[in-house]
Amino acid sequence: MPFLKKLFKKKKLDIHQRMAVPVLCYHSSHIWGTAYSQNNHTALEEDLRYLLHAQYRLLSPLALALALRQGNDALLTGKLVCITFDDGMDFDYFDQEHKDAGFVKSFHTILSQNLLQKTVVGKVVPNAASTVAFMIASETARQVIDQGCLGKNQLCDRWWRECAQQGIIGIGNHSWDHTYETLDTVCQADNIKGAFHAINTYADADQQIRAAQDYLDTVTGGVATPLFAYPYGHAPDYLVNEYFPNYEKEHRQLAAFGTGGEPVTRNSNLWALPRYVCGQHWRTPEEFGKIFSDLGDRS
Repeated sequence: MPFLKKLFKKKKLDIHQRMAVPVLCYHSSHIWGTAYSQNNHTALEEDLRYLLHAQYRLLSPLALALALRQGNDALLTGKLVCITFDDGMDFDYFDQEHKDAGFVKSFHTILSQNLLQKTVVGKVVPNAASTVAFMIASETARQVIDQGCLGKNQLCDRWWRECAQQGIIGIGNHSWDHTYETLDTVCQADNIKGAFHAINTYADADQQIRAAQDYLDTVTGGVATPLFAYPYGHAPDYLVNEYFPNYEKEHRQLAAFGTGGEPVTRNSNLWALPRYVCGQHWRTPEEFGKIFSDLGDRS
């Protein structure tokens, strides 16, 4: 009998471990050259080749959220990976010249040219793109950020609807103004900038999240992806424990993503799902491979 109890316990543990789903995050603005460590586009292209060779399949982030909400463990077993993008630069969608890297293929082009795109799981969900790019909603905020930090006209929303309709990169919610430090004012009662931890009241959350979703829905013609990513990876307790779980009919999000640097499991908090960020949690192909070899060690 003790042996059977031990065997049963190990079987349950193995099932839990097989449900570890890494969610990756890239920024199309991270371009300083052409090398892997200098260019998230170079990194994405190489990482996709690794994942294809290792026989991973793409899981739609929306399908991940729905499976967690519904307790659909069956969908989350096997070698799965989710891919997300933050901040929504035009380099997400358009191939362009870059002063430090020459011609740069967009994330959209890189994905569409890689065979991993054909392995996607969860596309049966309406409007479930293979990946999601999280956008800053406020046009004013995007213009200020663009002019001060990124370049000229690189944070436009003219492509969001077309992109959302193509099923490769969905358009998700990255807040109203990112509480970005170069803005004169942000949607936070005390005008606290450069962090998202201070979004701790209903009024601030409503403007940063619900109003942002309203804008995204309008721009995309109603096909924005109902997922949120915390600016800076900051997940305030108020949002995680009160606003998101208690006001779903208003904000209309199905899950929220942070930057915890670990895989999503059935025990992950739906309103603070962890992600691995390129340049933060890995910087080389070897470090990327170690993330997945460590996942293999868990099973």
